[in-house]
Parts: sequence; structure tokens; C-alpha cells
Amino acid sequence: MELLVVDDEAPIRSLWERFIARWGFDCELATNGQEALDMVRSKHYPIIITDLAMPVLSGQELIQRVRQEQPQVQFIVTTGYGTIELAVEMMKAGVYDFLTKPINYSHAELIVKKCVDSIHAQQENVALRQKNRNLEELNELKEKFISITSHEMRTPVSIIDSVMEILAPQLTGQAMQSLGRLLSRASGQLTEIVDQMHELSHINSPNLKLRREPFNLFPLCREIMEELDFVLEKRGHQITLDFPENLSMTADRLKFKKVVRELLQNAIKFTGDGGRITMAASLDENHQLKFTVADTGIGIPPENLDKIFHLFYEVGNSLNHHTSKDEFLGGGMGVGLSIVNDIVTAHAGKVEVESQVDQGTRFVVFLPQDPAFYSA
Repeated sequence: MELLVVDDEAPIRSLWERFIARWGFDCELATNGQEALDMVRSKHYPIIITDLAMPVLSGQELIQRVRQEQPQVQFIVTTGYGTIELAVEMMKAGVYDFLTKPINYSHAELIVKKCVDSIHAQQENVALRQKNRNLEELNELKEKFISITSHEMRTPVSIIDSVMEILAPQLTGQAMQSLGRLLSRASGQLTEIVDQMHELSHINSPNLKLRREPFNLFPLCREIMEELDFVLEKRGHQITLDFPENLSMTADRLKFKKVVRELLQNAIKFTGDGGRITMAASLDENHQLKFTVADTGIGIPPENLDKIFHLFYEVGNSLNHHTSKDEFLGGGMGVGLSIVNDIVTAHAGKVEVESQVDQGTRFVVFLPQDPAFYSA
């Protein structure tokens, strides 16, 4: 950083030059306010140290003119006539600080370095504000992309499904088998992607509406297990519900069902065939639900634990990515856990995860409950 020193006395200018170099800064010198003003108009100096009483153009006039053209410049004033009135006047003029002559350069060093720190802090704040603006713009673009893509994809996917239904009765043999695969896999995967993008566009909305109601957790979990029964049987997983059948809770039932389903599907995909999955739940004395999904799967590396809830993040290598709802290590869009976190957060809850590589993973959802509906 380069400072500008303005003083009509040569010995004082020399002292400033020597001490400023010792403090680790560069400086240039001016003999009066007019010379300094000309220098400022051709080069930026973040800090100007100026005397007040000078010929041609005084320190006060220099401050006023520079302030009009470069309001971000910081001034440190030196004067042989230090009074409280002068200090008040200088502070009103926006001067950072002032020093009385003869100058105590140890004190001057503290003031100059504090001023430098203040400038750096301001620059960092400006940079942070700009980064925040950039992030807000990127987030807005992301939301628009998700919303528009979801809307635009839904129509052609619906057309494909309709055409397939019309053609199906007219085809036999190999053609029918090929059509069946197209219907069940390609079209089904497209539909799932569109549905997930549609969910993202709504769940990430700041106006997410929750319809809280009391309901029994056990039937909800059994319902999800029945929906995934074919997958569980195919993969040979053993699944256990470890909580009483009369455990009631309050939440948006449909959205909490999405949470349970995503966590269970995640456990299925990342647990080898024949693994064990446990869903446990309890209500504590503070009427907080603790819901757990634990598996004996491959686990999550410690360095990835803080990333798994990020949108579009997949633990596996994207080069080896293959889309599947039920295959071991099958991938998706990387939105499931992000949706889980958003839904739980909207309920004023939180999600925690514990995991060990090759030992398994345990997701724990904490959800505040309305005591009026508590019955366990």
C-alpha cells in the first residue's frame, strides 16, 4: 500500500518517509495541498497524511476537494495546534484521525496501521457483498432453470406415455417386450426426474406451505415398505421397525412420507444385497420426535459427510454414475437428501448423520412436536 504525505516542511517529510518505510509501506511526498491534489488526480492513494497550515492550498481545502472526487480516501491530519474543537471539526469532515506536532511516531504507527486494517476490512466487506450478490443471482438462475425445465419436460413425457399406452395393445412378441422396457425404464426414469425437479421448485421456495396434522407413524412406514416391497425382496434386505405401533406425531404427512421414503431408498441403494435396515422412532419428554434410519451399507467417507445434503451431490464417482432406483450403488439426480433436509428444516427440525466406511450409515431426524397431539 502506498501513502501520500503532504507537508511544507522538508525535515518533516523526510521523517515521515523514513518511518513509513520502516512500517512496511511505500510513500510519496508533496510540498503543499495543490501539488497533492494534482498527484491524487493521476494516482490513487488510499491514505493521505496531511498538514493543515500550508501555502498555495491548505490541508482543509485539500480534504474538501479530494472528498468530492474520491470519498473513499482516508485522511490523517497533522497540526501544531491541537484542540478539542479542531478534533471535532476534523471528525465531522470525515478525517480518520489526527496527530499533533511534534509527532510521536510510535503513536503515529498505531494510527496508520489501524487505518490500513480498516481499509482492508472495508475492501473485504465490499468483496463479500459482491460475492453474495453473485450467489443470489446464481441461485435465482438455478431456481428458474429447475422450474422451467420441470415445466417444459412434463409435456413431452406425458405425450410419450400416452403414445405408448395406445401402441401397447397393437404389439406382440419382441416388439411388446421392447415397448415394455421402454415404458418401465426409460419413460419411468424421465417421469421420476421431472417429478423430482417439480418437487425441488416447490420445496426450495421460501413460501413452502406445511399442512401439519396428527398421524400414526407406524402405518406410514408400513405403507412405504409395501410400496418398496418388490425392491426389498429383490435385494434381500431385512428391514425392522423399532418403535411402538401407537406412536403418533404431528407434521405435514405427505412431506414427511417423502422424508422417510428418500431415507429408506438411500439405505437400500447403498447397502449390499442381504443387508439390514432399521427404522426407529421415539418421542422425548420435550415432545421432540427422533426418527432414525440405519443401515449396514458401505458408509460415507468422513470428508463427504458435510456435502451429502448439497443439491445435485452424489457420493459416488460421477464417471461411474448409472441411474437406478433399486440397484446397489444406483445413482440419481443427487437431490433426495437435499429435499429431506429442506422438508425437515421447514418443520423447524434438523437432520444428523453418523457413518463409518464399510460399517453403515445412520440418519437421525429431529422434529419438534405439538404437545396437544402427543400420545405414545
